[in-house]
Amino acid sequence: MPAATKRAKAKPSPAGRRGRGRPKQEADSADVRAALLDAARRLFSERGFHEVSTREIAREAQANPAMIRYYFEDKEGLYKAMLQQVFQRLLAGVGELAAGTRDESPIAEVLNLYARTLFRDPWIPRLLIREVLSDGAPFREEFIEQFARPASKLLPELLEREKAAGRLRDDLDPTLGTLSLMGMTLFPFLAFPVAGRVFGIRLDDDFRERFLDHTLRMFTNGAEKT
Repeated sequence: MPAATKRAKAKPSPAGRRGRGRPKQEADSADVRAALLDAARRLFSERGFHEVSTREIAREAQANPAMIRYYFEDKEGLYKAMLQQVFQRLLAGVGELAAGTRDESPIAEVLNLYARTLFRDPWIPRLLIREVLSDGAPFREEFIEQFARPASKLLPELLEREKAAGRLRDDLDPTLGTLSLMGMTLFPFLAFPVAGRVFGIRLDDDFRERFLDHTLRMFTNGAEKT
């Protein structure tokens, strides 16, 4: 057999092979997945799921578009991973508080958890309005089943436990108390594009601490047993 034919039939060395379906570039970089999630968060919160293409996300992340398919299968998979990154962390934190595994006031801890999450990711309320709360929102059912429904059980249980311990008023409705707690925490961030300019508010460390202290006192002054 001629040498040229032998070379043509030679098998590639293991070092030269790529995994099945693996993009040629950047495949082993954990930073690429994080960059894609970060870019998706920015673009989805600004313009909405349907108005953003995978090519735009990849360009924003400075990544190969094939990496979206490799890590998330498609744009919807990327979107769901982005939601899970934030809300699963929140659910885990609230679940820990509801289980009573911390010594501090659980209400203060819940407010702290929500507020610090929103200060870190102030895009969350804007994304929720566009993709979950508005008419025809594409991810309402997904959000309800994956995040809202589990959370809806945890917070009322926590408030009920605080009532049983004698720290909250006997006539406090845990469901309405949950809605009040969430509204007091979320609304300032929903209104921030206007309220920030009107009241000269900046989402800095000083305002965060003032906000946490004020909101806790407003809720507990109405809910605590006197």
